[in-house]
Amino acid sequence: MSAPLVIVGTGLAGYNLAREFRKLDSTTPLLLISADDGRSYSKPMLSTGFGKHKDADGLSMAEPGAMAEQLGAEIRTHTRITAIDPAHKRLWIGEEAVPYRDLVLAWGAEVIRVPVAGDAQDAIFPINDLEDYARFRVAAAGKRRVLLLGAGLIGCEFANDLSVGGYQVELVAPCEQVMPGLLHPAAAAAVQAGLESLGARFHLGPTLDSLRHKD
Repeated sequence: MSAPLVIVGTGLAGYNLAREFRKLDSTTPLLLISADDGRSYSKPMLSTGFGKHKDADGLSMAEPGAMAEQLGAEIRTHTRITAIDPAHKRLWIGEEAVPYRDLVLAWGAEVIRVPVAGDAQDAIFPINDLEDYARFRVAAAGKRRVLLLGAGLIGCEFANDLSVGGYQVELVAPCEQVMPGLLHPAAAAAVQAGLESLGARFHLGPTLDSLRHKD
């Protein structure tokens, strides 16, 4: 058997590439490797789930088994690559060597980890995939207030979604307006006013220095 095309990542880029590849080649082995659970979903929907009353399962469009069958592929979930050897066209998963014909890295963006003093680092929830969203849904159950770090496009989308979902939202961001570099100040002011009409509160300029469970 020939070596497979290996795609690292099962987000929109990884799965779409696999679909387009299969339109051109139905026989070459195809292996997708994912650090998460491999479910197919639309990432922009992560910031609309509360308003639509959808949990992580509700945002999932297909399980990895169904995707593997659809693509004629092997999908390895919760798996991380430990090394790549391009000279010999192989990668490593721990002690396991996996040969490849071609390798595509489609793992998407990395979350920015915010250094914050205090004892509540465990209360900070980056949301970069469906599993992150599921963890946040669990943590937010029964709560009423949410602090968002960042007032860019995604921050504003989450502010809208959480406000519509019944939460009191506070946004903290070290900028003078929402969506800096993306919107004209007048348009940014309109967006901010719209979110404030839903109850969101903005703290633009300062950064979060400390987060504590008490006081």
